[in-house]
Amino acid sequence: MRLVFVHGWSVTNTDTYGGLPEALARHSPAGLKVTVDHLYLAKYVSFTDEVMVEDIARGMEAAVRGEIVPRLARGERFACITHSTGGPVVRAWIDLFYRKALDACPLGHLIMLAPANHGSALAQLGKGKLSRMKTLLGGVEPGVGVLDWLELGSAQGWALNKAWLDYKLQAAGIHCFVLTGQTIERRFYDSLNSYTGEAGSDGVVRVAAANMNYGMIRLEQRGDGFELSKEGRSPATALAVLPGHAHSGEKIGIMRSVKARDDGTHPTVAAVLLCLAVQDADSYKACMQAFDAMTSATQEMERIRKEEGPFLFQREFTTSRYFMLVFRVIDDRDNELTDYNIVFTAGPTYNANHLPPGFFADRQRNSRSPGKLTYFLDYDAMEQWFRKPELEDKFGFEVSARPASGYAHYVVGRHQGTFSALKKYFAPNQTVMVEIVLQRRVMEGVFQLTQNLKPESFKKQPEGDPV
Repeated sequence: MRLVFVHGWSVTNTDTYGGLPEALARHSPAGLKVTVDHLYLAKYVSFTDEVMVEDIARGMEAAVRGEIVPRLARGERFACITHSTGGPVVRAWIDLFYRKALDACPLGHLIMLAPANHGSALAQLGKGKLSRMKTLLGGVEPGVGVLDWLELGSAQGWALNKAWLDYKLQAAGIHCFVLTGQTIERRFYDSLNSYTGEAGSDGVVRVAAANMNYGMIRLEQRGDGFELSKEGRSPATALAVLPGHAHSGEKIGIMRSVKARDDGTHPTVAAVLLCLAVQDADSYKACMQAFDAMTSATQEMERIRKEEGPFLFQREFTTSRYFMLVFRVIDDRDNELTDYNIVFTAGPTYNANHLPPGFFADRQRNSRSPGKLTYFLDYDAMEQWFRKPELEDKFGFEVSARPASGYAHYVVGRHQGTFSALKKYFAPNQTVMVEIVLQRRVMEGVFQLTQNLKPESFKKQPEGDPV
């Protein structure tokens, strides 16, 4: 089996792969036939601003066609192991060149380590002034073209994840896996940037953002309410939250911590080998079940974590299970709205004051596409809260956009449902893409006809009724 390793953003040296390639070659079962001469290390450029993810995907196609495909035996496919941004890069390659013919794709196994499949909260900060100054002083650019993709709620990420909903990966013989962690490498913690120590993440990517089990719903405004007009679910994908692993670092980084002389017990090595052994639907299902059990055990074990270094005294950290809601707000003319508010409501009267304490973890609006807004919420806090009988399990939200009055405007749209019903579309560690369609109301006063031929002002023409 030939293995291709694909690194993450802003990498400039192949030492980023650590000892993982050699460790896999040393411990792969005879049936896999992984040898050193079957290993390929990607060297893609992400640190110049003009390069976008699609550009890298096009370069990957040329490299695969030139280096890998000619060496594959008849009917053979290669496996790809990615880290961080490498996951979206390979997925973009699949989408760009094989979306309509997945069975023709030369890739058989896609094993993503800590992939930013739904983006990273850090990406927006990575394009900031201080980051640009730091990277330019170091001789490289921050890679704005790639960071644009990695921002939460990016147009490119939304498009790829929407397309992926319709993929029949198993039928095409493509086995997809996500391995990630939720441990913070405290030595890398930046007190000025809380995302580097965010619960529910590995210090860079949230578990919910890595997970390829996600849903999408489209809600269209009818009067002051919403109707569900479309829904979808991604192909069931194996997810493992590995114990004690962070995004980066030689000590606990999910990839970099693997040593070439590893004895085969490193969680990443063991999990990757389990992925590579999958050959059909039954073995993939068994792998999913094993990973589900591992994830549950890891998250239970790591819920309460006590640490001393680098602190002066021991501190206790709590890690719940979280989920993300990525909203896209448009109107019925397909205009993306930028001036709007989304407010969550709960309880018998759907009041914002009845929301569970501590359920809100973060909110970030996409800088390039302000019509997209990502919420990061505590699933465990909400699930426990809505068990209270006095709340009647009611949960909803209100969307208001401006202008709210005038010849053309929007009225508030309200979704008033239950938390139990919403759980149909998501689970802990998952993301839901929510497309909100507001009605753009145009009043008849915007265009009037008259048979009065004498000059008259229509500066204060009445708005009238909606057309």
